[in-house]
Amino acid sequence: MRGPVPLALRAWLRYLVPLTLLAVIACAPILLVGLRAPAPLDLDQARRQIRIAWVLASFAWVFQLWLVAAVAPAVKSVAGASPLSQLRAFTGGIRGLVRGAIPVGIAVIAIILGSLALAVPGVILLVLLAQTGASDLLRSPPPAPHTDSIEVARASWKRTAIIVIGVVLASLAITLAVQLALVPHITRKVPVAKLLPVRTYLRIVALGLTAASPLAACAIAALYRKKP
Repeated sequence: MRGPVPLALRAWLRYLVPLTLLAVIACAPILLVGLRAPAPLDLDQARRQIRIAWVLASFAWVFQLWLVAAVAPAVKSVAGASPLSQLRAFTGGIRGLVRGAIPVGIAVIAIILGSLALAVPGVILLVLLAQTGASDLLRSPPPAPHTDSIEVARASWKRTAIIVIGVVLASLAITLAVQLALVPHITRKVPVAKLLPVRTYLRIVALGLTAASPLAACAIAALYRKKP
């Protein structure tokens, strides 16, 4: 029970409320897109909303990497057997979001540029830079937190890759599961009234991604705390 997953679960369950509030802040763009979606008026709009849900799922990792900086103080306190209060976990998370905005933003840009060049470099950069927000050097000027994340990831490459890629796949799995459960088979003859579940689908995907993000971020932050 000494791996990153048990630590992530303990931190997530202990600070469920403050970490959820922090996720709402970090994932606000996802929530705004999902919850403000109108009812589809035609087939094309319904299909567009389905595509939007998949785009949100595909880029949820961007907000989850930022959220890592918010959950890191809570995970660190649990790992060190000196847990914070609920309020301090929240306020520390707010400070983490502020401090992590630029370093994580730089990491995200590097990952996206690597993905545009070729998919493989993007995935490698994602694995290497995912722990930037959890770094003890987050207050230091770049590239100190990025170098720290890379060194930790390289020291435990396989475990890091499994958890980071698992976080990305979990977002896609949530989207697929909700689509299979709610979205009807769409054809040209489907009446407009039967397209309403598509809006519900998009909203639930946005809520589901936000709700799952604290645990995902805790898993990545726990990787850093359990570094070799």
